Amino acid sequence: MLERIREGSQGLTAKIILGLVILTFALAGVGNYLSTPSDAVVAVVNGDDISQVQYEQALQNERARMQQQFGEMYDMLAADPAYMANFRNEVLERLIDETLQKQFARKLGLRVGDEQVRETVTGLPEFQVDGVFNQDRFIALLRQAGYQPADFREMVREGLATTQLMQGLVGSEFGLPAEINLLLSLQQQTRDIRYFTVTAERFAEQVSISDDMLQEYYQQNISRFMTPEQISAEYVELSAAKLAEDIEVTEQQVADYYQANAARYGTEEKREFAHIMLESESEDAAIAAQAAALLAELQQGADFAELAKARSADTFSAENGGNLGELVAGQMDPVFEEAAFALTELGQLSGVVKSEYGYHIIKLATLEPAVTKPLAEVAAEIATTLKAEQATALFYDLQQRLAQVSFEQPDNLEEAADVVGLQVKSTGLFERANAAEPLSQPAILNRLFDLNFIAEGLNSDVIEIAREHVVVMRVKEHVPARTLGLNEVRAEVQNALQQAEMAKQAAAYAAELVAAGGDLAVMASKAESSIVASAATPRFGGSLETEVRSKAFAMPRPINDQVSIDSVQLSNGDVVLVAVDAVTPANISSVPDTSQLEAIARQQAELHYQALIATLKADAKITRQLRSADLSEQL
Repeated sequence: MLERIREGSQGLTAKIILGLVILTFALAGVGNYLSTPSDAVVAVVNGDDISQVQYEQALQNERARMQQQFGEMYDMLAADPAYMANFRNEVLERLIDETLQKQFARKLGLRVGDEQVRETVTGLPEFQVDGVFNQDRFIALLRQAGYQPADFREMVREGLATTQLMQGLVGSEFGLPAEINLLLSLQQQTRDIRYFTVTAERFAEQVSISDDMLQEYYQQNISRFMTPEQISAEYVELSAAKLAEDIEVTEQQVADYYQANAARYGTEEKREFAHIMLESESEDAAIAAQAAALLAELQQGADFAELAKARSADTFSAENGGNLGELVAGQMDPVFEEAAFALTELGQLSGVVKSEYGYHIIKLATLEPAVTKPLAEVAAEIATTLKAEQATALFYDLQQRLAQVSFEQPDNLEEAADVVGLQVKSTGLFERANAAEPLSQPAILNRLFDLNFIAEGLNSDVIEIAREHVVVMRVKEHVPARTLGLNEVRAEVQNALQQAEMAKQAAAYAAELVAAGGDLAVMASKAESSIVASAATPRFGGSLETEVRSKAFAMPRPINDQVSIDSVQLSNGDVVLVAVDAVTPANISSVPDTSQLEAIARQQAELHYQALIATLKADAKITRQLRSADLSEQL
């Protein structure tokens, strides 16, 4: 019943809060734009530039996220030019939204202290080794991503300030029971509708397209006919993981490693002790005699735990029957430890032992012998470890040779590849947005598409793309971005214009039918189309096209049996005329619980966030200059 509310709670607001986690600004995204000079700008927001590099990196990150989420289905979506054009536009709009939020946070005077920035940076797991912040790793990763530490800290500061803004917006929302019930009533409302379709294809013969129309459409949509900059590359890839696949280890090597590291594959002996203590800092014959008497009772079968509770001066352990738990050498008095670790059988008692605290009777409470896994059980694990160790040593040796030869012979990669026993890999032409692994890393793409690097025609230096994984590359072919001429895309323009004109005529014809008024059946008869009835149509789900269902629920309800009629155009150009015959409200009487109230608050926060962004955009001066999409408008 609350599906839509639950969907709202997983919507834009949640994504915004998560999206403002500082690492988004760091290693996963905006990368080298601080250090890579570029004059290309895709948008200007109130005087702040969004560079082509920022945009391309954000686009690459979003593509990687979509590929991970949708797998092979994403490849099918990416093959659709219309989908990709919309995809690129959405990425740009997100960058614009983020820029507006940063500017608004600055305007409100939101500030973040140095200590909070430091705690955030040191708390990022990417900068930690074994759970502890590592300065060397921090510097190395920043250098790889193209950052200076001071610039990165300021970016973190700005990101935290923006997060404050969004948390304040979300945290100030609340929901009321009446809002929940009203929302549920609207969501579960049903409508009886009828509709028929006017197809755009029926106007095909009435469309006449002239050369002037083709030229005009081409000029108005010229950004759609840009070919992106492309390159093809050659590269040598060196990876310790790949080297390990070809390394063989012998049974003797495995056995030797097992013997040398036996402690890794077993558990140490575990002992837990209990004791009864009679307190006495000095020698005291009377207390010693009492201890001896207690020992005699225990030897005759008395319950150790009961005596400990009744007689032991160590009240803490006495509550647990004298149990001290597991002991590690060095924790207790040396005399006590010597006597305790001399016990070898479960339940065995010591004699009376005098420590600096008093007289003790010690019992071996639990005994778990040391256990070592047999070689057969860990042989595969040892083999993998040996391969990894040998591969790592070989990797760093080959990396040094690769760097040396590729530098000494900068006009080809064959000699460097021969030295390290690898093959030169080659790609076809590709653009930034569809680069394949391992060349899809931002640092690599920035180098490959750097005009100076392209002009040199030489090998790159060794570039690390992951731990013990490097490449050396060179540009094989470069195709600059250009605008396709009308003759090259005439068929595409002809078809797009044909579809647009047919859709326009279908919309005009449907508008005439609605304007003429009358019953839907009369309109359908004129259009030579059949009416389809859909009783009790739900607001969500069902088999109707989304546009038809949305239009039906946006139309006014019938008054005095006056049927409401309107039209909606589908994405394929067809027009559907819709009549709403009846509206059936849902009767909601349940009392919302806390989770429902929280959900409506999150939904309201999302709506208010969208309203805030819309207001900021309306008041902003934004220039879009993205060549790959028709965004050349000035707001």
